[in-house]
Amino acid sequence: MSDNIQGPLTDEYLAEIDALTNLVESGHRMVDEGSSIDLSNLETAVGELCKRMAQTPPENPNAVMSAIEALVARLGSLGKALEAQSMKH
Repeated sequence: MSDNIQGPLTDEYLAEIDALTNLVESGHRMVDEGSSIDLSNLETAVGELCKRMAQTPPENPNAVMSAIEALVARLGSLGKALEAQSMKH
């Protein structure tokens, strides 16, 4: 299957990953402003998404993998921001 073909499942998964990435970005902004954040809902949402993708893989796994890699990178950045915030307190 060509990397250019998305398909409805790929589009659905990409939309969910995008929403999770936006949530992480919002959390990052809040941490930068000095606020505390709760990531427990994020863990549940990511777990459910991963479970669904394992049961029903996307038509274009490469596109989904790229989006997941970007999400993981943003989570890493958020983790560093949280660590820096905890050092200040």
